[in-house]
Amino acid sequence: MESRTMTYLRTLVGAAMVTGCLAAAPVQAAEKAVIYQAFQSIQYLPLYVAINEGLFTKHGLEVQKVTAGGGAQGVAAVIGGHADFSLQDPMTAVLANLKGASLINVAMVVSGVPVWMVAPGDSPIKSVADLKDQTISAALPPSTSTYLLQNLLKEKGLSAVKLNTVAIGTEISPVTAGRAAAATLYQPQVEQALANGYKIVHDFAKQYDGVYAFSTIDTLKSTIQKRPQMVQNFVNAIADAEKLMQTTPQVAYKVAVAEFPSLDKAVVEAAVKRMLAQKIYPATPSISRQAFQAGLDLQISIGNIKQGEVTYESAVDNSFAEKASKP
Repeated sequence: MESRTMTYLRTLVGAAMVTGCLAAAPVQAAEKAVIYQAFQSIQYLPLYVAINEGLFTKHGLEVQKVTAGGGAQGVAAVIGGHADFSLQDPMTAVLANLKGASLINVAMVVSGVPVWMVAPGDSPIKSVADLKDQTISAALPPSTSTYLLQNLLKEKGLSAVKLNTVAIGTEISPVTAGRAAAATLYQPQVEQALANGYKIVHDFAKQYDGVYAFSTIDTLKSTIQKRPQMVQNFVNAIADAEKLMQTTPQVAYKVAVAEFPSLDKAVVEAAVKRMLAQKIYPATPSISRQAFQAGLDLQISIGNIKQGEVTYESAVDNSFAEKASKP
């Protein structure tokens, strides 16, 4: 018969083996999610901070970022099931819904208008009023920067102003070549122009003061229904990134420099600093009714959407962002 001591020892060994097996149990695998971004853009820095700083990992996600080459392509990837999310102008998703899609915007990434009009430092142009009978360089439509410019000229009654539309990112070239008096630019082209002696003659960012849904993350209604926790985790990571950028700008600079290694470090940091200061990067991912309406009003003014055709409720689910933004 086995002694009590031996029985006790066997019990201890068995317990240790069970404990060891429990300790060695694999950690639950991260849930995968794919996001298509319209472009690789410094405007989308909150997404890059979330990836580079491990914030998606913190929330149990393994996120793959794909560059679509345009907003419509990103939205198409979500509709076609190739992506869980896309990042671009929310109106691209809205326009797709008018054609039968079922997309919902769930998080703000660019909350102001990151567009500035510049002219040579010695130019007599000092404001929009000085643009009468001039030519302005702008991005080929569809581009929100060009739509905003056209709307501004319409509001100011400057019907004689001509547009020289070129590929996005090259808007300064016609000014350099003497074929345009001013150009509307995104970042980091603005800081590059300023570093070369240009001046800002109109500040769209200041005009809207951070209340404009310029770029948001959208997903399918069916994804929200089937994987609500995954959507919440994704938005939580974006919220963490946006908060981190506000509280620790050095992290934002570091990630931006890493994401755009071919650009001058000083230009990249200046671009990020300006966009933080002018509320281009939001403090939270919440999409306000007012910010959404500002983007919608522009689309109505240029004739892409009819008045009353789209509502905030049909295009935005702000519940994930509101939950993520709570302390």
